[in-house]
This record gives sequence, C-alpha cells and structure tokens, in this order.
Amino acid sequence: MFHDPTIVGSWPALAARLDGDASLVRWAATEPGLAGLSSVHDLLAVWAEGYTDDRRDAVLAALVRLAAVDGGRDDDALLLTLHLLSGLVRTMARQLADLNPDILAVVVGELACQIRCYPWRRRPRAIAANLRAETRRAVLAELRPSSRYHPDRVEVLTATGDITRIASASAGEEGEDLDVVDLLQWAVRSGVDAEDVALLIATECSRDRQHRCADQAVAAAHGITTRTLYRRRNRTLTTLRGVARQYLAAVA
Repeated sequence: MFHDPTIVGSWPALAARLDGDASLVRWAATEPGLAGLSSVHDLLAVWAEGYTDDRRDAVLAALVRLAAVDGGRDDDALLLTLHLLSGLVRTMARQLADLNPDILAVVVGELACQIRCYPWRRRPRAIAANLRAETRRAVLAELRPSSRYHPDRVEVLTATGDITRIASASAGEEGEDLDVVDLLQWAVRSGVDAEDVALLIATECSRDRQHRCADQAVAAAHGITTRTLYRRRNRTLTTLRGVARQYLAAVA
C-alpha cells in the first residue's frame, strides 16, 4: 500500500470507508471474483503471498471492472486497485527514475488512466501484466517519445486559439477519427473543467516546442507544482477518454 497520503490518498481512511460502507459486500453481489470477501482484511489476506495467482487475478479483474469507465466507474475501486498495485508502481518508478523528477506521480497517473480505460471484455486475463505493459508503454511515449505518430496522439488546430493542440486523447478502442476540437468543446459543455483542459493543452504545446523543462514551466506559470500538474492532466485525460465514447455515440 502507499503510505504517503499525497500519492493517491490515505490508505487507512480508504480502508475505513470501504469497511464502513460495506463496499466489498456490495461489490461481491455483482462480482463473483470478490465472493466471500466482506472486509479489507479479507481482501488483503487473499492478496498476500500464499494464495494462488488465479485467486489474485480474479480479485484484480473484479476491481478493474468496477473501476473502469465502461464498468462500474467506482472511484473507491480505482483507489483500492492503485493501492494494491503499489509494488508495481514503485518498481516502475525506480526503473524510469531518470525520465522525470516526479516519476512516481507520472506512473500513478498513467496507471489510473489505464485502469479506467482497461478493455476488460477483450482482455479478461493477465490483467496485472497487461496494466504493467500498457502503463510503461504510455509513460515512455509521454516522456521519451521516439515518434510524433504515437497511436494515442491526435493533433488539432482552432481558429480561436482557445484550443491549439492536444496530444494523448483517446479516439476509442476501434480507432475512430475524432473532431477533437468539437470533442473538447462538447466535453467542456458536458462539465469537464475548462481550466483543466487548458492546462492539458498548455503542457502539450510546451512539449511540442521541445522545451526540456516544459512541464515545470507550465506548472510555474499556473502557480502549481509539477506533481499537481501531472495529477490534473491525467485526471483530464481519463475524463476525456470516457467522454470520447459518449461523444461518438452522440454524433453517430
């Protein structure tokens, strides 16, 4: 588990909330992988060494479905999954420590995005390995891009200048073409924070100019820390990936 509450929130507070709300009992009603787990203590016992990988995989699969945008979209399930995968995060952060001074926040943010958008219907097994691989791939694409044609990158221009360029916006699992300008305007009208969208755009514009300290410069300009920048940016990306599907359905 993460013991630093600034990473994904307080673990003791989350555990107390889950038990107080009987969340595991409620989740188990629709997720057979959580059957027999009535408390966080029960869950951690299953997660601990000594239980079969199949059981752990079933628990993780259930939590990812609950956390995914096209599943339960449960925030507590997302936080719980991030805490359970804290070892994966720490290992990856150590391996990629040279890429960014706040690499832990970057990895956590990207893992959260991968969980929210995990294609659990198509990839129901080996979820931890899949999340590890996709998170690493996305972090490297973000911090050490070898090509401007990363599959998750979409470029857009606007005449107004309010939206000049955005990268890392998902076009959906089937790779549909999006009018990203219209998508962003639609997203803001649907409640996505306009300031967070502007912050995301600012980081992409700075990165496009290949400024070595682009993220730090954007954070300073907005009066926030780089860690806060990464959290807000990743939160916006997660929201936009979910909104993209709603947008495609609305304009179909």
